[in-house]
Order: sequence, then structure tokens, then C-alpha cells
Amino acid sequence: MNGDRARIWLDARRERLVATLPTILFFIALLWIVTLFFGSDYLLVVSPYTTLFETRLTKYNPPGQYARFALVSAFVLVAARVAVTSAALCVAVNLCVPLILVFMRSSQLNPRRYFPYTMLFCWLELRPAVLVDAFWTQAAVLAVCCALLSASLLVAGAARHRADDARDELHAYVRRLADALDRAAAHGGNPDGAELLELRSEFSRLAYTAREDSSAPARVRDLLDMFATLAQRTAYLSGSSDWTREHREDHASALASLADLTRRMDVALRLETADACTQLLPEARALLVATHLSEERFRIFFQGYLNLVILILRTAADPHQRPWQLTPRGLARVALFRKRPSLDSFEMRFAVRCGAVLAVSCTTNLLFPVEKLYWFALHAFLLLQPFPEESMRRMRTRMIGTVIGCLFVHALALLNLGYVGITILGTVLVAPLYASTPGSVTSAFFATAYAVTMASVSIDDSYATGMRLASLVLAILTVSVVNRLVCPMSDRRLFVANVRQMISMVERSWGLVRATLVGRVDTVVSSEELLHFQMVHTQAARFVDALGSDAATDREIAELARYRNAAERALFCLWEIMGELEQLELMARLREVRPEEHGVLGQIIDLAEHNCDPLRFGRDVSDARELVSRLSEPDLRYVLGQYIERAGELRRAIDDAQGALVRKPAYLDEVRG
Repeated sequence: MNGDRARIWLDARRERLVATLPTILFFIALLWIVTLFFGSDYLLVVSPYTTLFETRLTKYNPPGQYARFALVSAFVLVAARVAVTSAALCVAVNLCVPLILVFMRSSQLNPRRYFPYTMLFCWLELRPAVLVDAFWTQAAVLAVCCALLSASLLVAGAARHRADDARDELHAYVRRLADALDRAAAHGGNPDGAELLELRSEFSRLAYTAREDSSAPARVRDLLDMFATLAQRTAYLSGSSDWTREHREDHASALASLADLTRRMDVALRLETADACTQLLPEARALLVATHLSEERFRIFFQGYLNLVILILRTAADPHQRPWQLTPRGLARVALFRKRPSLDSFEMRFAVRCGAVLAVSCTTNLLFPVEKLYWFALHAFLLLQPFPEESMRRMRTRMIGTVIGCLFVHALALLNLGYVGITILGTVLVAPLYASTPGSVTSAFFATAYAVTMASVSIDDSYATGMRLASLVLAILTVSVVNRLVCPMSDRRLFVANVRQMISMVERSWGLVRATLVGRVDTVVSSEELLHFQMVHTQAARFVDALGSDAATDREIAELARYRNAAERALFCLWEIMGELEQLELMARLREVRPEEHGVLGQIIDLAEHNCDPLRFGRDVSDARELVSRLSEPDLRYVLGQYIERAGELRRAIDDAQGALVRKPAYLDEVRG
């Protein structure tokens, strides 16, 4: 039994080593290129570019990505050079640059996207003398690194056909969507709500990642966006549709038609020819006209699904279709959905903490020219994580790994390996370093063994190990104080921020409905809003699922666990509300609101926007019902009636939780933890 476990462990480690072999080879190649052509003074930039290579290796890289490598590298080089000019500039630049690199690149849904470029900025500051005395040589080093990085990714992308990965994954999910509709039809029209919700989440994850990371070709990103919206409209079925015998046969027949059309659409999209998509358009339009359904919710789903299928087929046949091309105004709207320049937002709070840590550590390194003191800034940057709990875990693992690594280097010192032996050993240590899990004891051990071994070439190994441990202790103290006192971010604060953000997005969605009434709004804008809402909702739902578990020992979380039922109801209502708004925006785009009724709908929008504050949400229900009754279109009345009902339920959930779902924790409460 023990032999089997050992073999499984060894097999897992061997697979991990093989998977990271390209990264290891890239590091070694870049290490020796920089050493041979520029010297060891410039080796610090090797790790950030290796990290960039590692993060982009498994993704499709569009042409603009390679230009971004050079442009951002040039930006951080100039910023680092300004930072090492004086202590005052060092503090100012290190407070400002994270607001750009962290706030603009990271999000609460992709929190570590800031890491490679911010790491490069920090690492460039670690050797101030090099930046001051040999700026243009350092610029040449970065140019060589960017060139090797781009060439390596181009070769890897072509060899592994990265451009096809997102497309293949998309088509696999489209087939799953068709199968889910078929199963619903076979079971009398009643769909599997869990499967539909899972599909919605998976499509959203794919589309959001592809859009935010540029990890798919532009045409595939557009298709992912559209199918994510289609999956959302399908998940609308998991709501309160009527599946009684009176409607079951009609529903089953309609779902079977949609499943067949979806499967044929998947085949047409795989062929990548305009004719294949164009031929399906008349059938989709005929199905939309010919199918008559009496149950409101199902009819709204069916019409919305087919309208989006028609849009997908039109866009696939003509990639220059305007509805999926973002205009500058649409781009600004999308940016507002994703980023909030407020200290309530996750991105801003982490950017401030990151800036504080860099300002303290890099300024200390600049003011005190002590050999290897830059390890303080290095440790501090690596220990600071978007979520404080992860920072605490890394403090433990890094301390243990560093102590073991220092003992290992002391033992090696007895062998008197010499310069050549130490250099070869340092190169060998790179393989297990990149094959180990980031943030683990193993990773910290090999990082310490590599760094101290290479440092022992020029300084005494006792001094190197002592400085390594002292700088780590100083970094732990700095990061702990910053995490505790500077814009603390607890799990509860993030949950409350997510709920408040979703309510704010509901308000902005009403604004989108208003804009759609009077003008043309890019279809992709509502899709992007829906994607971001779904991802925030998913993160909030994970927090609620964890409430009441043994792991939830935090006092504030334990207090919020008393209101778990109210939190679940609130999240369900928010999801339903956003679904109704997406349907309403579609109706406005399809001109289902009569011109003479624009004034009434405008009054409804005014009332809804006025009540989108978390403390007022769901008020004035009677006024809203009276306004809705004046509209003549039954589907429009139904959707607005559903919104009003869910808004009232959300209000009751917030009241039942005594405001705990939307009330921001006080600063002193978060500091006390």
C-alpha cells in the first residue's frame, strides 16, 4: 500500500515536472543569455519574464499581446527609474504605479493578473545603482527579454494550436446546451435546473476569461459572449415557468426544435463558412413566427433564445456586424460595469495595500545600501496577496521553507563547490522551483536554496542566510501591519461589496434600458454587463455556501451565518432581477414598447433607479404596479411584474438580515478582526 502511494506521488511529481519543462527551459535560456551578454547585475529581471511566459504559455496570444509586452515593460522601466531618484519620488511612484498595474489589470474575479508586470516594476527597483548608472543597458536587457518571450510564445502557440483551444471548448459547451434542451424535451418539457445553471456559469467563465485575458481570437471571443448570453436566457427556464399538462406538450415540442437548431448551428459554426450560417437564418426566423406559446415566461424565453440565435448566425456570416463591435461609448459603459474607482471596490483596496507595501520596502532598500537588503522588498511583494488569508498562509510556508533552505545551503558550504559548481547547482535548482506549487513550503525552500546558493558566489554564505531570514521577518511584519491597518479586506466586506455592486449594476441596467428606448446600444454592452454580474454573483454565492462551515471561525462571518437563509434568498432574487432586466432590454431593442408608452416606461425606470439604493430597494411597490398596469403589451407587463415581485422579496431578505447583507463592516471591527 505504501509502495503504491509512493508511486502515485512520484508519478504526480513527474507529470508536474514535464508540464513545467517549457518554463524551466525558458528560465535557463534567458538566465544564460543575460549573463553572457550583459552580466549578472541584470539577472533580477529573468524571474518576472519567466512568470509572464508561464502565465501566457497555455493561452492564445493575439498580435497585440506582443506589443503589450514591450510597451508595459518600457512603462515600468521608466517608472522604476523615476522611483530610485529620491526617497520622496520612491514613495510617490510606488503608491501610484500599483493604481495602474493592479487596479487596471486585476479584478476580484481574476485577482492575480497584476502579478507579472508589478513584479517586474518591483524587481527593477531592487538594484537602484544599475538603473541610475546603466539605464540604457537595462533597457536593452528588457528588449532582449521581450524578444525571447515573444518568440518563445509564438513557437509554443503554433506547436500547440492555442488558437483552437477556446473554439474547441466553446463547441463542447454548445453541444452540452443542445443535449440539455433535448433532455428537457424528452422529460415532458421540465428542464434540469442544476444543469442549466452550471452551463450558464461555465459559459460565463469562458467568455469572461477570454475577454479579460485576450485568450481567444476576436471572433471566438464574440461567439463566447453571445453563447454566454444564450446560456443565461436558457437558465431563465429554471425559474417559475408553468410545466403543467396544459403546457407540457407545447413546451417539449419547442425545446426539441431549439435543441435541433442549436446542434445544427454548432455544425455551421464549425464549418466557418458564411453560407452554412446564412442557410439556417430563414429556418430560425420561421420558427420564431410560427411557434405560438401561451405561457408567459416560456414564451419570453423562447423568443429571446431565437432572437439571439438569429444574431449569432448573422454575426458569424458577417463578422463585421455592428451589434458585436464595441464603440467608444460602449467601451466606456463596459469599463463602468467592471471597474469602480472607489475604496469600496476590491481592486482599489488591494492596489492601495500593494502601493503601501512597495513604498515602505523599496524606499527602505533605496535609503540603506546594505548588501542583499533588497530581499526585504522581494519577500514583501511575494507575501502580499489579494486576499489577506492567503498572505497569512504564505507567511507560514515561506518561513518554514526559508529556514530549511538556509540549512541546506549551510550543508552545501561544507563541499566547497567553487564558482562553476555553484552555478551548475543553481541551474539545477530551477527545475524543482518551477515544478513546485507557488506559495508552498517546497517552493519557498527551492527559491531560498537557489537565491542563497547564487549569492554565496560573491558574499559569505553565513551573511547570506542571516540576511535572508532577517529580511523575511521584516517583510512579514510589514505585510501584516499593512493588511491589518490599510484598507483591510475581509471575506465579509467582499461579500457585502459584491451585493452592493450587484444592486448598483441593476441601477445601471435600468439606464441601459432607457438608452435602448431612445437610441441604438451595442448588443455586446448588455452581454458584458450580464457576464460581469454573473461572475460577481458566483463569487458571492461561494461565500454564502461556506457560511456555517467549521472553517468559518471569523467572528463577523459567524454572525453573518445566522442570516444564511436571507443571504440565499437575496442572491436568488438578484439573479432573477438581472434576468428580467436582460429580457426587458431585449424587448426595448426589438421595439416591443410602443412609442406612446415610452413616457410610462420612463416613469417606471425613474422609480426603479430611485429605489436601487440598498437601503431603499423594493420600496414604492404599489406605485410601480399602477404604472405597469398602464402598459398594453402582456409580455412587458409580465417581465416588469416579475421584477417588482423579486424586488419586494429582496427587500424582505435584507430586512430579515437586519441590514447585515448590505451594511459595510466598520473599520475598527475589521482591524480587530
